[in-house]
Amino acid sequence: MGQDAAEPDATEASTPTAKAGRLSAWIEPLALVAVCLALNLAGNARTGLWDRDEPRNAVAVHEMRARGEWLFPTFNGEPRHHKPILTYWLMGAATAVLGEGPAGMRLHSALAGTGTCLLVWMLGRRMFGARAGYLAALMLAVSPIMVAESKLATTDAVLALWLTACQLGLWELARRGSRPIATAFWVLLALAMLTKGPVGPALLAATAGLAWWWGCPVVEVWRRLEWRRGLIVFTALSAPWYLLMLFATRGEFVEVAVKQQLMQRIATGLEEHGAIPGYYALMSTAVFFPWSCLVPMGMLAAWRRRKSDPNLAYLLAWIVGPMLLLECVRTKLIHYYLPAYPACALLAAWVIKSVDRQAVTLRRWPLGRLAQGMIGGIGVTAGVGMAAAAFAAPSGLGLPLVACGLVVGLGTAASLLQLHRGAAWRGAYGLAGSVGLMMFLLSAWLIPRAEPLRVSRVVGERMAALKAETGLDPLLMNYQEPGVVYAYGRPIALTREAPALRAQLDRREAMITAVTPEELPEFAAKFGVTFTPIEDVVGFNTAKGKAYRLHLAVIRKAAKAPDSTALGTAGEQPLVK
Repeated sequence: MGQDAAEPDATEASTPTAKAGRLSAWIEPLALVAVCLALNLAGNARTGLWDRDEPRNAVAVHEMRARGEWLFPTFNGEPRHHKPILTYWLMGAATAVLGEGPAGMRLHSALAGTGTCLLVWMLGRRMFGARAGYLAALMLAVSPIMVAESKLATTDAVLALWLTACQLGLWELARRGSRPIATAFWVLLALAMLTKGPVGPALLAATAGLAWWWGCPVVEVWRRLEWRRGLIVFTALSAPWYLLMLFATRGEFVEVAVKQQLMQRIATGLEEHGAIPGYYALMSTAVFFPWSCLVPMGMLAAWRRRKSDPNLAYLLAWIVGPMLLLECVRTKLIHYYLPAYPACALLAAWVIKSVDRQAVTLRRWPLGRLAQGMIGGIGVTAGVGMAAAAFAAPSGLGLPLVACGLVVGLGTAASLLQLHRGAAWRGAYGLAGSVGLMMFLLSAWLIPRAEPLRVSRVVGERMAALKAETGLDPLLMNYQEPGVVYAYGRPIALTREAPALRAQLDRREAMITAVTPEELPEFAAKFGVTFTPIEDVVGFNTAKGKAYRLHLAVIRKAAKAPDSTALGTAGEQPLVK
């Protein structure tokens, strides 16, 4: 784990002057920052908040700004205890500069993703040399999962930044004792705790446990962390807000944050997010393409060399430890594994460097043929699939789909040819260029073109316009997408129970709601209400992954209540079966 200095590349050893090396040390991070920001910021201002957590977090920030109060997050006027406070503070700072639009709400993730790639560059240079460090950072920067998470108004890119910085600190402590580095580790761990609770420390512990088992100098690092002083720093930074929430909410924070968000995620597939064993390895094949194809052969080679090279043993622990931990959690989402992808990128870059040093092709390594087959199969299939999807895509999406398909398909084929010829570096850079360009086209062209299809934004904006025209307040029943609240800009009444529905209509007589065609006659008959359709909204529900049609309608109590024998006790039943 970083006991020895990185062995220089043959190319690096032949660098003519130290001046050229210093120049490279400046050019590489600047180039990485340019690539990361181009990918992470492209299209953000023209793309609404798609993910469910994005509008939830954005509304919380909007309401905190409106109240001028930054300790107690709320969503739609109700307390939101799902996540710790730090991400809201970061989003609030960003919106103070760029405003409360999508670009401002996502800026913290874009910067965090960029920072993570720079940390990988720094760690890679120390582990495997300058060239491999730069390639590892570039691999991570263009990977679909890293680009996607760096473009969302969520917590995951920020958590990955803190944990990657912690890993860099641990690597440095394995080489030498340093009080500033040890203090920085505890500060970063506290920031991770304030970002996503105990998830950060748990992922680090899973890595450390396997690293110790596989012979890394964890015990020495343990001593150099200065635990007594470090725990004081960690507690002083992270505990005050948690204690405030514990006492100020009278147990409600524990009920939601601990029992619901933490314990239920561990024990059950919360919000229908359960998955089969091996989910993270399987999904990584797609979301970390094409570098996921190099990871299996890298892990096999690293396992055989783990005793002679502690760096490889530590990367294995960093990859496997979090995966084993997360596989034990019933709720599975691929972004939970994001903090381990920096290790995957470092290992993939080490594979490219090692293959080039041995002057062989990937096929000469164990599992190398599998890696080349996966790169070609997935890349070409994805390219053909995207181009074919253009014929069935809604108007305006065909051309960008074809462009993305051609870039990834032809780029993968050309890069694979370089790998086949033994030009490992050239092939790797070709893959990075192809996938990076595809992600840029997706972000800057395809996804903004699909914006009119996003139902929640249209519903929220139309409800705001109808409120201005008619004076009627909105009401959300079964359809309660957070994006509607964000697009509307103010709290909206949410009702899934019949008594609450009747209470709302008693106070306002009429309201504007959104119902599916199937719900309209069902609700009218069961709950004694009438609907006057205004207009239809047709688009795509990203949360459910399907086309969606909603009626915007005025809802009122029926002039005559339904016969009691027909209703029975249905009036007391929830709207959702």
